[in-house]
Amino acid sequence: MLALWLGISAYQTRKHFAAGAAAAPAFTLADLSGRNVSLTEYRGRKVVLHFFATWCGVCKTELPSVRAVQRGLAEDEVLLAIVADAEDPEHVRRFATEHGLTYPILLATDEVLRAYAVDRFPTNYYLNGDGSVSTSSTGLSTWLGMRARLLAASN
Repeated sequence: MLALWLGISAYQTRKHFAAGAAAAPAFTLADLSGRNVSLTEYRGRKVVLHFFATWCGVCKTELPSVRAVQRGLAEDEVLLAIVADAEDPEHVRRFATEHGLTYPILLATDEVLRAYAVDRFPTNYYLNGDGSVSTSSTGLSTWLGMRARLLAASN
C-alpha cells in the first residue's frame, strides 16, 4: 500500500517543483478585503500555499485539516490559501463564512495557477524560509500529513 501511495503521489506531483528547487514563483494577489499580499512578505517563515476551489468536494473534505494546521502554526509559519475560482469574491467570502475559514484567502490568477502547475485541487506547496520549495502534494491531506510536511521545511 505504501508503494502504491508513493507512486500515485509522485505521479500527481510530477509537474511540481522538485524539493530544494529554486525559489518558488513570486506573486502578489489580492485577499478578500482587497489588500495586496506578496509572497515575499513571508521570507524567513515557512509557508503553506493551499490551492483550492470552492466547488471542489475533496477541498471541502480537507477543510478541517487545513483549519487545524492554521490553529497550530508557530510564529515562523504561515498558511496562505489561494482560491482558484476567484472571479466572484463575494461568493468566496460567503464560502469562507459558511465554513469558518479565518486564515488569509487570496484570489488566484491564471498566471499563478500556471506558475505553480496547479491542475488539480487541492494542491499544497510547502516552502522553506528562503522561499524554495520543500515539498508539495495534491489531493486529500490529513492534518498529520500537512503538519509533517510543514515541520520538514527549513527556516
